[in-house]
Amino acid sequence: MCYAAVCRDRSRHSVKSSTTQPSGDASAAAAERIGRGDFAGALQLCRRRLQKHSGDHDALYWQGVAEAEQGQFAQAAEHLRRAIDLDASIAAYHAQLGRCLTGLREVRAACTAADAALELAPEDARTLDTLGVIYSFAGRHSDAQQVLERAVELDPHNPSYWFNLGASAKFNGDFARAEAAYEQAVKLNPDADKALAALAHLRRQTAESTAVRRLRQRLQHFDGSLQDEMRVSFALAKALDDTGRYAESFELIHTVSRRWRETINYRIADDEQMFRALLEGFDRDALAAVGAGHPSAEPIFIVGMPRTGTTLTERIVSSHSAVFAAGELNHFGRLVRIAAQARANPDFDVARVRSVLAGDLTRLGKAYIDNTRPATGHTPRFIDKMPLNFLYAGFIAQALPNARIICLRRNPMDTCLSNFRQLFSLRSAYYAYSYDLLDCGRYYLLFDALMRHWDALFPGRILTLQYETLVTEQEARSRELLDFCGLEWEPACLDFHANQAPVATASSAQVREPMYRSAVARWRHYAAELQPLAEFFAANGVTVDAESVGQPAGPID
Repeated sequence: MCYAAVCRDRSRHSVKSSTTQPSGDASAAAAERIGRGDFAGALQLCRRRLQKHSGDHDALYWQGVAEAEQGQFAQAAEHLRRAIDLDASIAAYHAQLGRCLTGLREVRAACTAADAALELAPEDARTLDTLGVIYSFAGRHSDAQQVLERAVELDPHNPSYWFNLGASAKFNGDFARAEAAYEQAVKLNPDADKALAALAHLRRQTAESTAVRRLRQRLQHFDGSLQDEMRVSFALAKALDDTGRYAESFELIHTVSRRWRETINYRIADDEQMFRALLEGFDRDALAAVGAGHPSAEPIFIVGMPRTGTTLTERIVSSHSAVFAAGELNHFGRLVRIAAQARANPDFDVARVRSVLAGDLTRLGKAYIDNTRPATGHTPRFIDKMPLNFLYAGFIAQALPNARIICLRRNPMDTCLSNFRQLFSLRSAYYAYSYDLLDCGRYYLLFDALMRHWDALFPGRILTLQYETLVTEQEARSRELLDFCGLEWEPACLDFHANQAPVATASSAQVREPMYRSAVARWRHYAAELQPLAEFFAANGVTVDAESVGQPAGPID
């Protein structure tokens, strides 16, 4: 979700030296080694140079770049800051620092570094591409597209730059430019699988479109990575679904996802551990001793399982003049994990949950608001549409007592099918359940039990909205949304598809269309393939008729 596709599509040649990059004999040699992936060799050269000349800012720069390429962002940022202290006139130094700060999720500082680089009027494509990635990650999509347009103008032969431009244009709603950019990426590199896959997702495919043929041809004797095969396979499955070939679409996803699942270390028990910790850690006794939270009424959290109408709801509410759509922010979950000293879901236990509750929740709420700046603060309200914030709804209710929380629900079969058919970030552990159909069902039960727990502990704090009702009763439910958020009615909220704000999610194309009902009960197209899931739900007391809200679900064992 969000802008990960842009941030992670930067190919290795993007770090090679150019005439406009910092250079020198040692630096040029280091740059050459980085360009071919020899990071250890590059670091050795830089360190040897710095032992003799500690003030060589070029060597510090390339040392930082080599470390950043290996994901060592904190170390890299330190070396890049030292390079800037020695010579602040080189835009690439600031741009690479911003890149590292993005990796560290320090968005405000990353934007400051990017702005400093832009002030120096860089004229090399790599630096501009880096700035585009930073601005994209920060939600500054207009700025991102502008610098990426300049990057491809300066270097029109780099397919990675064209891909990044295509993604930026897509999120800005500029679909014609996105298509042209993706096509150029494929023209320059026929194996540009991300761009080829992205083309299939830009619009609904028809029997006359060439997407199915191109994707089939690419998958024949596929010689790329399994990650890229996943991307192409999911894109082909989407095109097949568009043209009514549902059984073939499902089998394609099922086959490739099973192969991917064998390569990752995931067990549904890992997720169950966190859900149990939240259910047991949050009880009335624990809440009785909780201190006051931060008083801000700015945030509106839209949560739920992915692909259940969260983006549609965001577009409706953000069409209001007093509301800004800040995108899918990871700030709250990250701050909770830091406070709990938990790096991943399996690290959560009751003691860690209660340690956060016993901590300074006012400080937690303030830290969240501060982390959303400078993107927010220019309107009275802003929306954080990270679906997985449903995990932290209890913490949100305590740390930000005046925030609004809206939870989307969708038919359980449609929810699980949509999660199974959506290719989330392959690097994210949070969506690992989605590669197995029955794990999607198991995760749904966990989600359902936790949301019922939050509702019982915080009555009236969370508005539950049924997707099926939203699309059939648009005005009534839109008015309910605004009323819950304490906002006066504005007719523009009915014309959400005219909202020009960027959309950086998988629904970026759909939400620019008027309300449609064709996604209701879509699972019936896959009724035969979904029979095991239907039986699983039946065994756990979940009804799956088209109007069902999927209640009640069984308890966590």
